[in-house]
Amino acid sequence: MLKKRNPSFEILRVLAMFFIVVWHFFIHGIGQKPVGVADSFSGIFNVCSIEFLGSLAKVSTNCYILITGYFMVKSAMKWRKLAKVWLPIFFYSFFICLVMLLSGSNLVKSWVELFKSAFPIWNDSYWFATKYIALFALSPFLSIVATSITKAQYKMLLVLLLVINMDFLLGPTFSSNNSLLWMIALYFFGGYIRLHSDFSGKNHYGKYYFGMVAAISAWTMIGHFLAYSAFKSPILLHYHNNNGIAFFSALFLFLWAAKMKVQEGWFSKVMMRIAPLTFGVYLIHDNTFIRTLLWKRLFLVKGYVDDWYFVLYMLGVTLAIFATCLAIDYLRERIFKLLKVNERIDVLSEKVHNIDYRKYLKLAGYGKK
Repeated sequence: MLKKRNPSFEILRVLAMFFIVVWHFFIHGIGQKPVGVADSFSGIFNVCSIEFLGSLAKVSTNCYILITGYFMVKSAMKWRKLAKVWLPIFFYSFFICLVMLLSGSNLVKSWVELFKSAFPIWNDSYWFATKYIALFALSPFLSIVATSITKAQYKMLLVLLLVINMDFLLGPTFSSNNSLLWMIALYFFGGYIRLHSDFSGKNHYGKYYFGMVAAISAWTMIGHFLAYSAFKSPILLHYHNNNGIAFFSALFLFLWAAKMKVQEGWFSKVMMRIAPLTFGVYLIHDNTFIRTLLWKRLFLVKGYVDDWYFVLYMLGVTLAIFATCLAIDYLRERIFKLLKVNERIDVLSEKVHNIDYRKYLKLAGYGKK
């Protein structure tokens, strides 16, 4: 019997992925300093909106890993799951490149790129997916540590991980914005919340999340205007995953979801259905070729920065990308189900697990005196 999933975490998973699309709209669509300098009242409004929405959305990657740590710290790791995570990464990396190549797109220069696309982890085609696969492989060993040490020892571990990782403390000495070490830290934080947190009492974490976002946005814009003046303020969006802003904001949002009691209904059912498809949203829209197609050819975002309807334009574009990618990954899921891909992985995994390696070692001459 399958365990019933928590709707609040599935809603957070969907929201986190939508936030990733929003973040990419700003970073890839507009860019950072000095692009997008405000030179009108509408431009000033949009720069302020971008900084606020950017700080709101930057929690996305951190939340995704916190969710992973929360659920995997007490789950039994099966290596077949690793193959099931890797396969969609390979699928989108290879077949998007193949379609581009066969269609004659000038985004793909040669067949060499198709060969490289068949090894997305080796070539680091998706930084997040590459690190996530490594974290997934390490998760059973990380969980052994998390469940074996005392609560006091666990707290000391979390403090140490923060000191090592936070960029305002030690900079890039040990960690960085997108490092595996930072993902490991988030995994342990998610695990600690699962193992040791008390969720009784009122849930004020949502207020903390929005309050922190509002305060940081206001502080950032004041600094912008003092440094550049209102009509010359650039778009900076300088939040990193491993700085205090993005981490504590993500932690508050995650704790808000953890304590939230979501009633069963059509909304929660829809969220729980599309949540497993969200990884596909990332793999599609942030594919290197699709990224260029979206932000350099289809949506010329920079041209809208001075328009009053910019925020509505942003919402329309990001929702359209999100919905389209969900539909594509739904088709991929149906194809995998039709071809019984996951079942074949299970069968192959079982055969590998049942191999008597001692027999082959003896045939090779090992084990003999």
